[in-house]
Amino acid sequence: MAQFRIALRRFLAFSEQVAADHGVTVQWYQALLVVRTYRGAKHISVGELAEQLMIRDHSAAELVSRLAQAKLVRRKTDPTDRRRSLVVITRAGERRLSELAAVHLKKLRETRGFFANVFA
Repeated sequence: MAQFRIALRRFLAFSEQVAADHGVTVQWYQALLVVRTYRGAKHISVGELAEQLMIRDHSAAELVSRLAQAKLVRRKTDPTDRRRSLVVITRAGERRLSELAAVHLKKLRETRGFFANVFA
């Protein structure tokens, strides 16, 4: 179990560095990933994003504002409940997410054998 925790911490440190190299934070990367993949939909509410990231609603709203300012996501009004905002990833957000995900997947493939051995 200790080896797994060490490997996980190393991967998280790697993820932080990759995100920084691509001009975003790990939280931005995680948010883009959730927005893009949530239940197969192309959007998510701010509340659902908060739940998925395990942060408070107001923190998610601030995060979405920063992502929107960077033009990585945009807000739209929920057509079924005009009080609710939905978050949609932009083309620029898709490109950034694709770049980040490719680097992360490559690293996971490289370390796959190690993780398999930890649980063997």
